Amino acid sequence: MSDILIQDGRIAILSTPLGKDKLAITALDATEGLSELFEIRIETVSPDANVDFDQLLGRDCTVALTLLDRPKRHFNGIVAEAQAIGAFEDLYVYRFVLRPALWLLTRTTNCRIFHHKSALAIVSDVLGERNITIENATKGNYPKLDYCVQYRETDFDFVSRLMEQHGIYYYFKHEQGAHTLVLSDSRSSHQAIEGGASIIFANALAGLTQQEQALFSWSSERRFRTGKIELRDYAFREPGSNLKATTQGSERYARATTYEYYDYPGKYQNASDGRLYADARLGAEQAIDYRRYASGQAANLFPGGLATLERHPTGAENKQYLIVRCSHHFADEAFRSAGGLDGRQPYHGNYELQPVDRVFRAPLVTPRPLVHGPQTAKVVARDKDADSEEIDTDPDGHGMIKVRFHWDREDKRSCWMRVAQLWSGPGWGAQFIPRIGMEVVVEFLEGDPDKPIVVGAVYNGGNKFPYRLPDNNTQSGLRSDSSKGHGGYNEFMFEDKASSEKIRMHAEKDHEVVIRNSETTEIGEAFSGGGASRKTTLKQGGDELTLESGSRKTTIHGGKDATTVDQSITIESLGDTITLKTGASSIKLTPSKIEISSTAIALSAAKIDLN
Repeated sequence: MSDILIQDGRIAILSTPLGKDKLAITALDATEGLSELFEIRIETVSPDANVDFDQLLGRDCTVALTLLDRPKRHFNGIVAEAQAIGAFEDLYVYRFVLRPALWLLTRTTNCRIFHHKSALAIVSDVLGERNITIENATKGNYPKLDYCVQYRETDFDFVSRLMEQHGIYYYFKHEQGAHTLVLSDSRSSHQAIEGGASIIFANALAGLTQQEQALFSWSSERRFRTGKIELRDYAFREPGSNLKATTQGSERYARATTYEYYDYPGKYQNASDGRLYADARLGAEQAIDYRRYASGQAANLFPGGLATLERHPTGAENKQYLIVRCSHHFADEAFRSAGGLDGRQPYHGNYELQPVDRVFRAPLVTPRPLVHGPQTAKVVARDKDADSEEIDTDPDGHGMIKVRFHWDREDKRSCWMRVAQLWSGPGWGAQFIPRIGMEVVVEFLEGDPDKPIVVGAVYNGGNKFPYRLPDNNTQSGLRSDSSKGHGGYNEFMFEDKASSEKIRMHAEKDHEVVIRNSETTEIGEAFSGGGASRKTTLKQGGDELTLESGSRKTTIHGGKDATTVDQSITIESLGDTITLKTGASSIKLTPSKIEISSTAIALSAAKIDLN
């Protein structure tokens, strides 16, 4: 075996699942940053012409870099890419890309629903499902989200946008054989770097060993940033509430707060949550101000660590900084001496820092998912225990329902969602509640999967039309269904077939009509009624029936007819005759006489006058 593969005593040692000295590192290029997925590119050599990539892809590898007497600087990650380059003398060259386990979340997408959990809890759940080792160093209290949907997005994008919205960021700690994802939201979660708590500034290499930690270039930068954030939102439960959230920076340069970032909707339902989101946006906007940029040989620096600068000629610069971003470059001297990159240092790095008293927030760069158009879903009860119900609405009386989306693999129910009606006023309007089992059409406000609203209902193979089609294409109307138990119904139906037009009303039990003033009914040809009994009460006014043509006949079978009035009854015929008849007896009134006919006539009175 070539001496170059004996790693003991070298500055950089590579550990892989293939075993010790199977691969030797010759070069490393690594980039890492706060709330960024690190990338470690390594070049290696091996005497094996056929390294089995299946033994490496998805597995952990570690590079241990030792400079002078500093603690080892580890770069650990999973192998995401592997490449065979070719031969170099008697060795074979391979290149690999190492990424964090968190990167694997970019390889999976999902659609699912979370109820009543904070963003931090949701992020922890998702990371836990993927066996991501995390350290929760956050200090903030985060509100529970009533309803949060991951929709056709990677797990990584999902957790990233939640963290960005709430002002949570992350970084990685590396060790031999592992790396840990640290969740942070404040200065207190950061610690001084072991073996690198202080770092000197030197403007030349004189007096430094090749492996001594120092910075050789240093620059400071300021940037004009938006200094004011305003968010607004709307809460239908309190439509008159003011959900404006405003926050403002403290910078003193010209126009620092003149230019404002305004957005709607802010994705919150109370003012305190709005302030949290506004502060996170302002922090992300202003975090890039006051940056420092340096280069040198300080391999122990890593994003999330704290280091104090010393010996800078500008005294105000000698203070503690939070490391924001690093790029590391290493080449093995022994390999270079064989191939020729002489004269360069084995390690060189570029670093981005910010004063430790500045708040860091990750920029809001992860796109939110959009639902491109309406979807259909099945109406369900609030929980499985209520699935036997036929109608279920929210307990607050907003007429809201829950649905199960067709894409939901976990049998979750939606949030309570409002139902669009034909009309909606304070105590008046239309009211139709979709029932359990119906298929409804769901729209999403501004395409936001967290903001669904029911806009209609559709029939399907299980729920057919009330009027058989295509036989009854000319029929339209409304038919309800008795609940519970089905079978009965109320109906208002239109038949529009030419020469057969009609309107049908069906009341399964009672029919109530209240008329405050007057009612006019015009019957062109005939009127018929049936059923058990009818009672009409007019509380005021009069009752008048006018027949402009035709006749009127009243027939009572098996009963009596009684008329009672408080004052008088007048019966007038403009024709020839009024006849009262029962059996063989009759009284007939004509304009000229009165005829009384019967088998017997009895007159009884205290006094009878005959003219």
